[in-house]
Amino acid sequence: MIGKLLQTCSLGSMAAAALLAPSAQAQEQERPAGASAGGDIVVTARRREESLQDIPVAINVVSQDTIARKGVRDMNSVAAMTPGLQFDTGASPADIRPSLRGIALIEGRSNVAMIVDGIDTTGVSLNTTVGGGGNQNATALMDIARIEVVKGPQTVYFGRSAFAGAISFVSKDPEFTPGGTFNFGLGAYGQQEATAHVTGPVIGDVVAAKLSATYSNFSGFYKNPGNGQGLDASRNYGVGGTVLIESGGFTGKIRGSYLNSNAGPGAGYVIQRPDTSLYGVNTITEETFDPDEVNMSSDHRYAGNNSETYRGVLDLEYDFGNGFVLNSLSGYNRTKGRLEFDFDKEPQNEPQGVDLGGGLVNCLSMVCVGIFDFDNDLQQISSDLRLSYDGGPIRAMVGGYVFDENYEEVDYSRFLGARPFITSTRADIPGRVNRLNTNTYSGFGSVEFDLSRALTVTGELRYNHEVISAAATTGVNLLFLTGANEIDFRGKTSFDAWLPRVSAAWKVSPDLNIYASAAKGSKPGGFNTGQVRDDLRPFGQESIWTYELGVKGSLLNGDLNFEADVYYSDWSDLQVTTVCYGSLSAQGPEPECPNSSAVTLNYIINAEKAEVKGAELGVNATPFHWLRLSGSYAYTDSKFKDFAARDVFPSPAGVDRQFGGNRVPLVPRHSATGMVHIEAPLSGELDGFIEGTGNYRSSRFARFDNRVKLDQKFTADAQIGLKGGSWTALVYVNNIFNDLTPDFSRFWGSFNPSTSNGEYITAPARRTGGIRFIKNF
Repeated sequence: MIGKLLQTCSLGSMAAAALLAPSAQAQEQERPAGASAGGDIVVTARRREESLQDIPVAINVVSQDTIARKGVRDMNSVAAMTPGLQFDTGASPADIRPSLRGIALIEGRSNVAMIVDGIDTTGVSLNTTVGGGGNQNATALMDIARIEVVKGPQTVYFGRSAFAGAISFVSKDPEFTPGGTFNFGLGAYGQQEATAHVTGPVIGDVVAAKLSATYSNFSGFYKNPGNGQGLDASRNYGVGGTVLIESGGFTGKIRGSYLNSNAGPGAGYVIQRPDTSLYGVNTITEETFDPDEVNMSSDHRYAGNNSETYRGVLDLEYDFGNGFVLNSLSGYNRTKGRLEFDFDKEPQNEPQGVDLGGGLVNCLSMVCVGIFDFDNDLQQISSDLRLSYDGGPIRAMVGGYVFDENYEEVDYSRFLGARPFITSTRADIPGRVNRLNTNTYSGFGSVEFDLSRALTVTGELRYNHEVISAAATTGVNLLFLTGANEIDFRGKTSFDAWLPRVSAAWKVSPDLNIYASAAKGSKPGGFNTGQVRDDLRPFGQESIWTYELGVKGSLLNGDLNFEADVYYSDWSDLQVTTVCYGSLSAQGPEPECPNSSAVTLNYIINAEKAEVKGAELGVNATPFHWLRLSGSYAYTDSKFKDFAARDVFPSPAGVDRQFGGNRVPLVPRHSATGMVHIEAPLSGELDGFIEGTGNYRSSRFARFDNRVKLDQKFTADAQIGLKGGSWTALVYVNNIFNDLTPDFSRFWGSFNPSTSNGEYITAPARRTGGIRFIKNF
């Protein structure tokens, strides 16, 4: 294993980039000229305050200043600043697919934990038609102090979902000094943003509080030609509050928030693959994309993705003295929503088909108007209790965790006109219920020991016991809505995992640290709830071992900071999405889904082996007090080693073949960011600044068969503004060169009029610009 890690170290591309590539983590650090950079950044990835320079974990940090100036409101913005992190949105706003360090998601539960103030809010999906990782409302955030992207398995501190790492959103705490912030922005395409918070004491120096509010509106980069509806529009508003109590050794934080989110139907369209040969590769480039093809039916205004999210956090701490601290962290997360969009992605409003008699019309041979329509309800309750000890050279922690998740989808999807009662509304449509319940029970602990003033070793261990229960309605014909509309599948299973992590950190000097670690992660299996064959319903637990070697350091009194790490991940039984053709397809029904009335049906299988070799490099420099340079580079080689599976396209018979050697989908081999920031005084307290950033990712494949490739992409943004003590005003331009290379595509089956080799591509963001004003008081 060490040999493979050293092999990764010798990659030629890394050697060249080591001197050139800046650091994304330090890129986000706003600091006075000459101040120390890496050592001054404080993170809480291990549930205690630590210097980013010293912690033996690879972490990228997005600072409070950057969040405010750039108006960071979604995960796409965070991913653009973090090489190695991809955050894709598929056919709908709820079709979320994050990946980190080559550990990609196609369908099911995310491999990357979404952590809000210590609470795991990672979503899930049971959708077997479109797929994706669920509706994760990480945008239900106000007054964020920083965002920490923690890389590699982090199960002891972030729990069950941190298979590849975690994205941790850390809110600002109330303050006993009165103050507040107001952030207002206007931009092209109807962009409007406003956030505000006020904070101050309530009872002397014992109780402080904070109130927050947010509003944003976006008309969309693309319009539906039929009715002018914004296809990727959004409108969000929310409120939140926090109460801080400090008395003696007790500290308590009570947080609550509400977010109402309305996202329009996704913008995109279906194209036909030019190359349908067995090994042909279809590359989707900027020239491939035609904005005039972006449309959908206009028989009514599709809801898109509407949701309401309620969150509550109870964070309690008691310091007993003598190094002992007890922490209790409990969370409640509830998201209720509706998802509706035009499934066929074509502008026709009226179905055309063959009259089969008895009130049935087969539109598949002509024109269907498919309406994808779901209600979803996700409820999560969790509680974490831990006792920690800091005794100088020895630090230890022990704790337990319980998690209860209940998720339900009610399917009202329909094909307009297939039967007389099937119309553009769901009024007469019976809902098909699917449920997934998850219960997790964990025990964990860690011991950290300073062997000397320079050398520290750490051992961590977590035990997970997960119980997965699923129920689904699988007996309905999806075209004609005939059959039994009741739950006819129920399954229950459990998974156990022991998850160790060991690390060693060597402080070579006050400004140079070297660390090494080995960590295991696991992701529980579950059930396919679509109309697949019974023996294909269960899928197994996947696991990963990640071995990492890294260095962090600074030179020139903190004016030059650098970090580098290499890693190797041994990935077993990975959960991969494949499809089978149902009876509504010209190629179906196939033996894998003989009773399915779908066109194509997603289901999860386990691939035997994959491996990831990667490296991340960074530099942050302040050559002059008025100039900062920073950025980062990530190399990710993520491949299947052993994966025998059905080849579902273009072979309608589903011939088995070996996909070992293929690249894992949605993972670019190279990604990089860079930033130049110039800031200088103009007069008195007035400073001027100009900043330019660039983001690059190389090409990547859309699916495990590697037949569709998304071309490389580079985007550049710029800001120019003024600072006047307590205020900042700026003008920004995003995607300066208007690169319209599509960011995502997926196989769209044989749904007429998509044709038998349809490929859905999402419409990319256009060039945009605006103004922003920030006031602190």
